[in-house]
Amino acid sequence: MDGQLTYGMVGGALDSMIGESHRNAILLDGRAKIVSGCFSRNFKKTLLTGQKWKIKRDRLYRDYQQMVIEESRRKPKIDFVVIATPNISHYEIAKAFLEKGINVACEKPLTTTLQEAEHLKKIANQLDLLVCVTYSYTAFPVIPIARKIIRSGEIGSIRMVNAQYLQGWLAKPLENENKQSNWRLDPSQSGLSNTTADIGSHVENMISYLIEKDIQSLCAKLDTFVKPRKLEDNSIVMVNFKDGARGIYCMSQIAMGEKNNFNFSIYGSKGSLKWSYEHANTLNIIFEDSYKLIKKEDKILDGTNEGFKNLYSLFITDLINKKNGKKITNSNAHFQSINSGVRGMKFIEKCLESNKKGTWVKFN
Repeated sequence: MDGQLTYGMVGGALDSMIGESHRNAILLDGRAKIVSGCFSRNFKKTLLTGQKWKIKRDRLYRDYQQMVIEESRRKPKIDFVVIATPNISHYEIAKAFLEKGINVACEKPLTTTLQEAEHLKKIANQLDLLVCVTYSYTAFPVIPIARKIIRSGEIGSIRMVNAQYLQGWLAKPLENENKQSNWRLDPSQSGLSNTTADIGSHVENMISYLIEKDIQSLCAKLDTFVKPRKLEDNSIVMVNFKDGARGIYCMSQIAMGEKNNFNFSIYGSKGSLKWSYEHANTLNIIFEDSYKLIKKEDKILDGTNEGFKNLYSLFITDLINKKNGKKITNSNAHFQSINSGVRGMKFIEKCLESNKKGTWVKFN
């Protein structure tokens, strides 16, 4: 394959932190160039974003419907599209691009319902297209190392998992002051869940990636502490895995004083693993009478983080290898594929079901 890959983006205008994080991560990889976009419903914002990223005027669009029609007619068409819009629009946008033969990278959660996620998976697999869900935390360097340690049996059989994702930015009512809180707490834009979908999906993805165990059942309590919000701002989930291991996930966005405290402890029969986002390139391995520290070089990246950069490097590598004839599918991909997105939506829906019923629910 000659030259760079090309991509477009829907959502993520200049005033969107997440949009810039995606674009900067891809820029740092250096093997894909942004060439088109519909960055906002406000066309002036789309034009300003396009100007910053040196995108030609005729490839800046007023809506994604126009974008997908025009971009799919080009030869060659873009290699992938990045979707960085509110949750409620993920399904329709991803579906439109997939049906025109364009690979997709989508913010999490993948959709707002399990049925939508499964439909996207069916389309992607039928058309032999790749879908990356941007769970970026699993792409920090020490996380695959932690997975290998667990696979090797070094810490024994997994008995219990304790994972937390704590934020405090919604501890006070911000709905009329903050653009992010405004849409995330609005069911018409976010879907049926806030905290469980927003950060709980990261927890589920991380633990599933690391321990590779199927959930048998779960019991969730979703609370809304700041009234009169319609969606939860705190979520606690107990998990039973099929092999008898146990887990507890605690996700909160009303934890006063917390910024982005994502951490886990995985306890095995021989030892334990500990990690936190605060020291994202450090992994602690603890045994009964000894201790090991695995540390990778901390990289300060401008406008994004190392997890995002590495995630896109995995996705772009698989896209390039696929274009060069290798058999790359959503099942053997090296990035977090649509399979992870579907499982994440199932987790969210089961948490909502459990909370509504006030009891444990079967996962399958």
